Amino acid sequence: MHEGSITVRLSADLREVDRLNRVIRHFGDLHEVPSRVLYAVNLALDEVVTNVVRHGFEDAKDQEILARIVAAPGELTTEVSDSGRAFNPLDVPKPNLDAPLDERSLGGLGIHLVRNLMDSVEYRRDGGKNVLTLRKRIR
Repeated sequence: MHEGSITVRLSADLREVDRLNRVIRHFGDLHEVPSRVLYAVNLALDEVVTNVVRHGFEDAKDQEILARIVAAPGELTTEVSDSGRAFNPLDVPKPNLDAPLDERSLGGLGIHLVRNLMDSVEYRRDGGKNVLTLRKRIR
């Protein structure tokens, strides 16, 4: 794997998720990131960015999301930041996957997926921005 990084500016628009997916795949190819790692990161970022677009802003028009991807020895790190309403997805309780479907509460499955795909998920509010950092080890 080769070291490197890229920052992608996305409009708060669901159509941008496809563009981010293409950029990540291209970045992964250039830096020889293993496909299983790239798949997990891409899926997690798809979920995170989709949630920011759908729930993060009162009005998503003219809003921006930044996604930074860093390839380093043994790890792929991504950081997603937005200026939407403060929201720590790690405060969302883990869903009860053993409960019957009709007894489960709505929501929470996306962050559950992200937590399970990544080796580390961290949130902070910094300068009026939500910053979610995802790390995936490369073995």
